[in-house]
Amino acid sequence: MNNEPIRILLIEDVEEDARVLRELLSKQSDSAFELRHADRLANGLKYLGQTTVDLVLLDLNLPESKGLETLDKVSAAAPRVPIVVMTAGDDPGFIAQALQRGAQDYLVKGYVQVYPNLLWRAIRYAIERERAQAEIRIAHAHNETLLASIPSILIGVDPVGLITHWNAVAERTFQLSRQQILHQPLAHCGVCWDAAPIERGIQACRVSGAPMSIDDIPFERSDGARGYVGFTIAPIKADEGLAKGFLLFGADITERKQTEAERARLQEQLMQAQKMEVIGRFAGSIAHDFNNFLQVILGFAMVIRAQHQEEPPLLKDVNEIISAGESAADVVRQLLAFSRRQPLQARVVDLNEAIQEMARLLERFVGERIQVVLDLSQLTLPVKLDPTGLKQVIMNLAANARDAMPGGGHLLIRTAQVEIDEAFARARPWARAGRFARLTIQDTGSGMQPEVAARLFEPFVTTKGVGGTGLGLAVVAGLVQQHDGLIDVETVPGRGTAFHLYFPAQDSPVAPAPSACQPLELLTSTSANGHGARRRILVVDDDASIRLLCARILSQAYDVTAVDSGTVALDLLGQETYDLLLTDLKMPGMDGFALLEEASRVRPSLHVLAMTGSLTPETESRLQGARFGSELLRKPFTPAMLEDAVVRAL
Repeated sequence: MNNEPIRILLIEDVEEDARVLRELLSKQSDSAFELRHADRLANGLKYLGQTTVDLVLLDLNLPESKGLETLDKVSAAAPRVPIVVMTAGDDPGFIAQALQRGAQDYLVKGYVQVYPNLLWRAIRYAIERERAQAEIRIAHAHNETLLASIPSILIGVDPVGLITHWNAVAERTFQLSRQQILHQPLAHCGVCWDAAPIERGIQACRVSGAPMSIDDIPFERSDGARGYVGFTIAPIKADEGLAKGFLLFGADITERKQTEAERARLQEQLMQAQKMEVIGRFAGSIAHDFNNFLQVILGFAMVIRAQHQEEPPLLKDVNEIISAGESAADVVRQLLAFSRRQPLQARVVDLNEAIQEMARLLERFVGERIQVVLDLSQLTLPVKLDPTGLKQVIMNLAANARDAMPGGGHLLIRTAQVEIDEAFARARPWARAGRFARLTIQDTGSGMQPEVAARLFEPFVTTKGVGGTGLGLAVVAGLVQQHDGLIDVETVPGRGTAFHLYFPAQDSPVAPAPSACQPLELLTSTSANGHGARRRILVVDDDASIRLLCARILSQAYDVTAVDSGTVALDLLGQETYDLLLTDLKMPGMDGFALLEEASRVRPSLHVLAMTGSLTPETESRLQGARFGSELLRKPFTPAMLEDAVVRAL
């Protein structure tokens, strides 16, 4: 007790009892006190509302209030003031109820007069208990403040697994209040999560007595948003070392998981890009030589076919050679398209019109047992595409669909205008927000297993077993990405597959298709000088077989000179007159670009025609930037293609 007087309010309606209590306090107290007396409950409550007191001595049987009701009213008026109740009897049940309802102590009036020291002892103990409880409340509030300041999820659990603490961070994270959660078991507390790993962690912590961590606990908020949390579980130990509860320190790791997933996705994209770059470099390096080989095979086979039309057995064999050569040439084109070494000729087209133009070709391609169904949008769908690239995409997907339906089925081609919003894009790593024209190609075939679908667009991963190149779908993905598009696949084993291709919608109008070339005049053997001399062509290629083939095809109508290098060609151009220079672009020493530049300087009026077995964007860019004008003939070409190109060049 300190030196300040103890302020006591006595609420007692019997004046004699009040006098006795005042005298007893005066005799027994060794401390200063101030006693105020109220003979009615209303007066006492009024005094409590106006003045601070340290203790209330309360008679429970007052004229206007009886029993525990009196205690309730005084407790409500002064919730932090200790109350010592006074009763006429010593009924243990009644006394226990009074203590449970907030009384600090009790006195039986008859005993007080017999044992006068009981009064002051009850007053002193009541005040000390209240002060001790106040200190506990302050300490508890301080602890709560400290806990509330922790920027982490904090969950308290008792030994049987009931939640005893749920801080504000937990409320925000799981969108559930303390009132909804407290005293509920972890597995059935209202949080939509997998509680089993947490319960196993608590049990392991109970056994070891040491903290432990668990990660990647999935949960779902009340608004449907999904996330992940991680916890460190620490035991709350009693004096004897046993756990009397557990604290779960947690963090919402959803953003970290999303970042990790995004990093993994970008890493996968980087690896895929690196793989494509390696394959692209490889494809670009072999395309020239491989196409030269194919040029010789196909060119001479076509020459033989043209010269032996009356020999069916020989024609059949030659046609087999040509078919195999064309298949090999298609593989090279697939490689170049996959590796993006093939430049696009993109223009704004109506997606619906482009598909309608292909309808008959598709029907013939997939065969009579497969029905092609078009479900095209009523809207015009302008997209910027290379029509040839689009054709390659659709034909590759149609080939996959055909192979998945050996017994027949339906091939559905559907278009629509769609808007991808941010929420849709966030939920799908392949997507991005924007306005798109969607092209869906769906079959009713065998479908694919999830593990196959996961690697579907990787190069050299085939769904066709032996005989598949594994390039078709990789080419599709590459071409779609070249058009700044998106691609997704849905597949169910036994129920079919749907490919969804998204091309950015364009606001610019549809561009007219390039006009078809006018019919070419027949080859003429007369020179431009009009004197009847045959026109002269200088062929330059480091491959002897290519030189021989070009000479064989062109020599029927032209005088052809074939040389193996740019240096020799320049020497001839300085000495003789030629009407056309036909040169390969990729040659050792002086390449075709350098030769064309020098030739246009030496012979400004000379017509030129370039050919190449590997057309890359870099090659096309160099051609467009060159000061000489030259058409480009791509290997492997047919004799008719060579003849037509020569006529146009001249």
